[in-house]
Amino acid sequence: MTTLASHLPPLATKANPHTETPAPPQARTRTIFVIAMILVALLAVFLIMGIIHRRTQNHTLAVAATQAAHTPPSVYVVHPLVSAAPEWSLPGTTQAMQDAIIYARVSGYLSKRYVDIGEAVKAGQLLAEIESPEIDQQLIQAQANLQQFIKQLDLQKANLELARTTMERYKGADQEGAVAKLTVDQAVATYATAQASVAAAQATVDAGEATVRQFKAMTTFERVVAPFDGVVTQRNVDVGTLITAGSPTNNTSVAPTSVSGSATGMFEIAQTNTLRVFVSVPQSMAANVKSGVAAQVSVRGALNAPVKAMVTRTANALDPGTRTLLTEVDIPNSSRGLFPGQFVYVSITVGTSGHRWNLPATALIFNAQGTQVMLVESDGKLRLQNVTVGRDFGDTIDVQAGLSGNELIVKQPTVSLQQGQVVSPVESQNAPQH
Repeated sequence: MTTLASHLPPLATKANPHTETPAPPQARTRTIFVIAMILVALLAVFLIMGIIHRRTQNHTLAVAATQAAHTPPSVYVVHPLVSAAPEWSLPGTTQAMQDAIIYARVSGYLSKRYVDIGEAVKAGQLLAEIESPEIDQQLIQAQANLQQFIKQLDLQKANLELARTTMERYKGADQEGAVAKLTVDQAVATYATAQASVAAAQATVDAGEATVRQFKAMTTFERVVAPFDGVVTQRNVDVGTLITAGSPTNNTSVAPTSVSGSATGMFEIAQTNTLRVFVSVPQSMAANVKSGVAAQVSVRGALNAPVKAMVTRTANALDPGTRTLLTEVDIPNSSRGLFPGQFVYVSITVGTSGHRWNLPATALIFNAQGTQVMLVESDGKLRLQNVTVGRDFGDTIDVQAGLSGNELIVKQPTVSLQQGQVVSPVESQNAPQH
């Protein structure tokens, strides 16, 4: 009978030569110690390198700080430039040289109309006719009254002649003692009364003649005529319109172009061959704007060239509300290229009027001592200088007083710069080109 032991391999009697023998504990400890020493050495090397690098940086910074403490800081400087006469561009409004709104002087119905908007008219040209029967009848009545007054005057003159003859007859009879003295006195009184009656009748005739002239003048107003050469810019009536003398009328045409901006009279006529341009000049340049100063008028977006002109007149007084000077520039407009009421730009070249030196706006210092600039002296030291400013152009400002023109001015002073500090000036490449 076979047993389990018969299938088992025989036990080895010798050790396997390929099997590793475990290292002793002393060898393992030595290996760990060597690795630790290597790590410590590396850490020490890195630590020493960091300390050396830090000391190098500190030394470099110290050297740089020492050098910076003994080296003047660099600042950008500019030279003050002579301020040229600037050209100001200001908004303006055009107006016709003459502009008249035609009102009716008599009441009635418009019977005829001869012109419309946009038509050119001549002085005295008939624009419309008003039918006013009341005025015509009043003229006829005034003429009849005048004839009656004339007849009354003739009657009084006849009475005066009779009174004169009677008075002379009684005076002659009185010299011969043929009549009583009372009769002579009565004749003289009658003559004086007749003289007074003639004077009163003459005054009545004069009043009647004046009334006739008045109504004749009123009838002439039934014909509405143009007061001057121009263009019809408004037509607010049409045939059949009931018109009241001197009263506004409804606008039956396009939007009005009058300065008032509302429909008022029967017509509006504007003389547009020459235009007035009104512009409000700021107070800062008002003293330099006078009659004869060159100007040019342009319309932005228009292809036509600017119109050269000159200042015609000024108000010689500032508007207290806007602190501006109302200025007028007259321009020729024979080609009708511009229209009344148009928005334009007026360019005016004005003189310096004491504004001498131009500086960047960043060069100015505003403090308790006033407006100052920082100068670089010939020895490199900084000095604060008080100045008086003039016109402000935004990025540059005119200096009116305080500079001679030979200074070096710090372009953009900072709070770190102090008076008396030594600096190294550097010419700025972005100096103002005024």
